[in-house]
Amino acid sequence: MPTKTIVASILITIGSLVGCGPSGRDLSDQQWLEMQEDLQAERAEVGLQRDLLEEDRRRWDEREHGEPVLAAVISSAVLLVVCGLPLLMVAILMWPRQPEPSSETVCEVLLDDVVQQSTSSDTKRLPAKGRQAKLASRKQ
Repeated sequence: MPTKTIVASILITIGSLVGCGPSGRDLSDQQWLEMQEDLQAERAEVGLQRDLLEEDRRRWDEREHGEPVLAAVISSAVLLVVCGLPLLMVAILMWPRQPEPSSETVCEVLLDDVVQQSTSSDTKRLPAKGRQAKLASRKQ
């Protein structure tokens, strides 16, 4: 039996000496610090990416809620304008206008102008058609 225990202890000693590579116990303090810094940097990067993703999700959510409201406002405004145009046209057609002056009124205004021109002394009168102006002729 002592041979079995000796063989077992030799195998355990060889196994512990050879091992499966460096274990956590074999790493130095500097290596542990570097691994922790790398892990913290990766966590910070993951946190930053998560924040960017959340910000992007919020923007898309705002667009999904904002754009349908804007479309509804535009369509309502267009519908209001389209329904109001016929009413506006009827109002323009029925708006009271000044009546056109009658032909008697126009004739009276023209006669008044003619009378004023004939009574003024500044105007030159045309010679009557019955009299012809005589031109002096020279005899040489």
